[in-house]
Amino acid sequence: MRNIKKILIEQKTGKKHFVKDLDDNYHTSSGVILKKDLKSKKNIIKSDKGKTFFMIEPTFPDLWESLSRGPQLMLPKDIGMVMAKTGINHNSKIVDAGGGTGSLCLSLANMCKEITVYEINPEHYDVVAKNIKLFGFKNIKLKHDSIYKGIKEKDLDLITLDLPEPWQVIEHAEKSLKQGAHLVVYLPNLNQVKMFIDSCRRSNIKVTETLELIERKWKIEDRIMRPEFQMLGHTGFLIFCRKF
Repeated sequence: MRNIKKILIEQKTGKKHFVKDLDDNYHTSSGVILKKDLKSKKNIIKSDKGKTFFMIEPTFPDLWESLSRGPQLMLPKDIGMVMAKTGINHNSKIVDAGGGTGSLCLSLANMCKEITVYEINPEHYDVVAKNIKLFGFKNIKLKHDSIYKGIKEKDLDLITLDLPEPWQVIEHAEKSLKQGAHLVVYLPNLNQVKMFIDSCRRSNIKVTETLELIERKWKIEDRIMRPEFQMLGHTGFLIFCRKF
C-alpha cells in the first residue's frame, strides 16, 4: 500500500502537501487540516486559518514528485520516449540496471507485468528501496547486485541501462532478450555513446536510433504568448537498440 494517502493543494499558492497519515491532524504554514476532513469525501476543505485546499487522491505523477532524491534521476521527457519507442505494456518483462532513485523503474513498473532492478551502489540501493516502498508496487524485484556479472532473468521484452559502462552488458543482454526485444541505454556524454555503439557492431544487438530531447515551456497569460526564458536542455543521450 502506498505511503501517501492524500494530496492537498493550496488554492492560493498551488503548493502541494503529501499526507501520509489520515489518523492525525495535518499541520501546514497555512493552518491545520483536521483529520475528520482528511477522511471525508470532500474535494475542497479549509484549514483552521480559513485557507482553502483542494484534496485529491494521489496519482502516479503526484507520487513521482515526492521521490526521495539521491543520484541524478531520469526525467519524464526521457522516460516517456522510452515507453513510446519500446511499446511496453501490461505483459512486458523488464530488467533495469543502475536503479538510482527509481525514477525510471517505477515509471515502467506502473505499466509492465514485472521488472527486476539491479543496483550495486549501497547508497543508491537504499534510496530506490525507499521509493519503491513509497509507491507500494508489488511487481518490482530489487537486487543488490551488479548487472556486469550477468543477467539471470530470461525472455525479456526490455532492458534499460543507466550505467557508466553499458558495453559490458551487451553479451548478457543478447542471452536474456527475446528476439526483436529492446535495449535502451541512457548516457550523459558522447564518448560513452560512441564506445557503446562501436561495441554493438560485434553483436546481435543493433542500434536503431540515438537521440536527445529538449523541453521548452510556454507562458500563456492575458496577451503574453512566448516561450519561457529557461528551458530543459540536454539531460542525456538515449540509445535505442533491438536484438535481431
